[in-house]
Amino acid sequence: MKQLKRVVKQLPDVLQGNKMKTFGNILFLTGFFSMGLFMKSFIIGAHKPQNEYSYKDYVKYFNSKDIDWLARNIYHEARGESWEGMLAVGVVTLNRVASPRYPNTVEGVVKDYKQFSWYWDGRPYTIRDRRAWKMAKAAAAAVLFNNDLSVAETLKDAKHYHAVYVDPYWADTKNQITTIGKHTFYL
Repeated sequence: MKQLKRVVKQLPDVLQGNKMKTFGNILFLTGFFSMGLFMKSFIIGAHKPQNEYSYKDYVKYFNSKDIDWLARNIYHEARGESWEGMLAVGVVTLNRVASPRYPNTVEGVVKDYKQFSWYWDGRPYTIRDRRAWKMAKAAAAAVLFNNDLSVAETLKDAKHYHAVYVDPYWADTKNQITTIGKHTFYL
């Protein structure tokens, strides 16, 4: 601080001509100003909340079979849904993996006999919408690696869901929990 006051006092001298002093003081002021900007951006940037996770936040670090199969399931089951709707499909898929009544891998759960229509309907399951695919991969990673998702708490025991525009035979035998987007979820 003392040095800054000294530089400010010498500013008239700098403006009048002493070239060596001028050059040194300009360098000092430039460095001092740059350090202040750096610290400001560092401090402010550290407290910015993140509302939604992007593909790059997770997926570039992980390339596992579980993420891939979970992302495929989210993509084909909920690609037109909100972020929360995509997470919800992922949570139910992982709830099945954790249950002794279903296979113990994401791939096994997705391929389980006639459990997910996209896998069993006989149509090709090509990824065509790249933006939705990236969101599905980010949602898969978020579900796998974030234990504190509010949708996971809401759906902690849910193992079934269906689109709101269908009426499956089993819906009356389950306890309905909630509806998120175009899907109704059950225990």
